[in-house]
Amino acid sequence: MVFSWPVDCEVIFITDFVWMLASFPFVGGLLFFLVVMAIEPRSLWSGTALFALVVGIGLSAVFLLVGFSEYWANNQVLSTILVILAIGFLLFLVFFPFALGGFLIIEGIRLIRREGFSWSNCLSLGLGLLILFDLFVIPLLARKLGDDSFYWFIASILSIITTYFSIQLAIYCLSALINLFHPIRRKNLDQIVVLGSGLIGTVVPPLLQGRIEKGIQLQRQNPNAILILSGGQGPGEDIPEGMAMMAWAIDHGADPNRTVAETKSKNTRENLIFSREIFPQPYGKTALVTTRYHVFRALLLSRQLHMKAIGYGSKTKWYFTLNALLREFVAYLSMTRKKQIKYLLILMSPFFLIAIFNLIFQ
Repeated sequence: MVFSWPVDCEVIFITDFVWMLASFPFVGGLLFFLVVMAIEPRSLWSGTALFALVVGIGLSAVFLLVGFSEYWANNQVLSTILVILAIGFLLFLVFFPFALGGFLIIEGIRLIRREGFSWSNCLSLGLGLLILFDLFVIPLLARKLGDDSFYWFIASILSIITTYFSIQLAIYCLSALINLFHPIRRKNLDQIVVLGSGLIGTVVPPLLQGRIEKGIQLQRQNPNAILILSGGQGPGEDIPEGMAMMAWAIDHGADPNRTVAETKSKNTRENLIFSREIFPQPYGKTALVTTRYHVFRALLLSRQLHMKAIGYGSKTKWYFTLNALLREFVAYLSMTRKKQIKYLLILMSPFFLIAIFNLIFQ
């Protein structure tokens, strides 16, 4: 007697196997994301984990489509939609670098026209030009110079640098984004630190007003938290930022009994160091309030200082945010310059070895 599985049992087994196989990338990406966010979200690992989760979702979707292809292939409407989505995704992958370069150039020009020329305002424009140079000029030179080894060495180094920093920037942006989200409203904060950004004489400008308003909102949600307005006196300022910020906050609804000023700091690191000196709970739960593009770097600094903190961001104009985020990324590279140089040398070492080999044996 020959034993055989019933057809229904075989279908159920195959279906369960497909679902199990398809779930692995999603479950793996989700677990990685949850572990990173539970241990320490204030690092580029948070952006890496978010990217892994998105990739896991995509791979699971592909496995499901392949596993159940016999079901949707016979459905003309569904198969047409899937083909259109696949073509659209491929076109996105192909044209995204070109679109990104053009977008950065347009937004960079827009920023310079509205805010005036300065080297810091040229970051998005410069990055856009570098991306398009790598996409258009280097391949054009390749066709003209042919097998010129020196050209290929320079082109390879430029491509590695562009790719490396582009990936770093993407991960930095994802990390900055995920650190802005707080699904659960915090009502147990011990201190709220609003970071200064400069005065005009004694006037609190709109960008700084947005930060203070966010701090006041958090103070109202956390009745036991102290609101600390942090900033010293810099060039062009008639009084310390912290004093002007505190006066503005009290005039706009902050609790005067739970609002204080820190007036010695000159930069973000000092904002955190000097504010911690007046924390009612030095090891308590702290909220850092700044403009959205600045939150992640402030959190990275708080981690370096072993300060337990989460970040909240106030709104600002989009065209300004893009360039400011690039400026924050450059500041992050400066913070980690030794590590960046080490990683770049490791990535470029094969090309240096090949160049040395060619010089010796040619």
